[in-house]
Amino acid sequence: MASAFDLAWLEREPYRSWLPGFRVQLAELASWPLPAAYDRLVEAARGASSSVILPRFVEFDARRVRAAGGYEAWVAGTGSVPSRARDWHDFFSMAVWAHLPRVRWALNRLHVNADPTLADPRNGRSAVQNVAAQFDESGLIVASSDREVLADLSALAFKRVFWERRASLSASTRFIVVGHGSLESLLRPHFALVGKALLLPLSSPPPQEPVALFDSVDELAAEVVSGWARTPVLPAPVPLLGIPGWHPQQSSEFYDNARYFRQERWRAPAASEG
Repeated sequence: MASAFDLAWLEREPYRSWLPGFRVQLAELASWPLPAAYDRLVEAARGASSSVILPRFVEFDARRVRAAGGYEAWVAGTGSVPSRARDWHDFFSMAVWAHLPRVRWALNRLHVNADPTLADPRNGRSAVQNVAAQFDESGLIVASSDREVLADLSALAFKRVFWERRASLSASTRFIVVGHGSLESLLRPHFALVGKALLLPLSSPPPQEPVALFDSVDELAAEVVSGWARTPVLPAPVPLLGIPGWHPQQSSEFYDNARYFRQERWRAPAASEG
């Protein structure tokens, strides 16, 4: 979605909770940065002292990507991320790499190490690749030291978490968007936005310092994601606009919208009997 590089959205959630170093660099931009400038933005997120492995960003070249075996194979083989200029989708992909590089590398490994004999003929992906692709596009990490919060989200008790527990939620829980598709869609929020959540238990309350928070969540979540190679999971649905502060009109009645805050998971229709 090419458009003017308007950064008004940077002052609202979830973008407002990005790493300060990254936000400062973005705020100084007067126009769209070229993909070649993404390296500097990503490196600025944590500062020069960070030891985490970061990719390089290069201009997208469809012919070269196809010759390498596809997008994920290119990333794994070159350590670089092909990115289209003036494209919000690829811009937000870069932003996720800046904040959660270990998770993104783990997702990449799920794709390139998947057994091709297990691919679904309908889309050419295995079950683990489907999960990885879904999490890459619409994933959410809910990191919490309150086990009841995670249990309630798993049980789809959204009003209890987002409204009744609202006062204590900020001390125990952080919501971090992984899906760059979700980050793009949140530019124009609508009541169909649902994150596919990794519910991540923490042994202590989340760090207050932003770099420490993202580093610790990134490390823990990447370990879980890597485990999907053995046992693919279906992430839990979480309505993004219900997260406190992510919509301007939240109230008790807001959470009674049963079409958005569903209390039952979608079920595949039963196969017809012959």
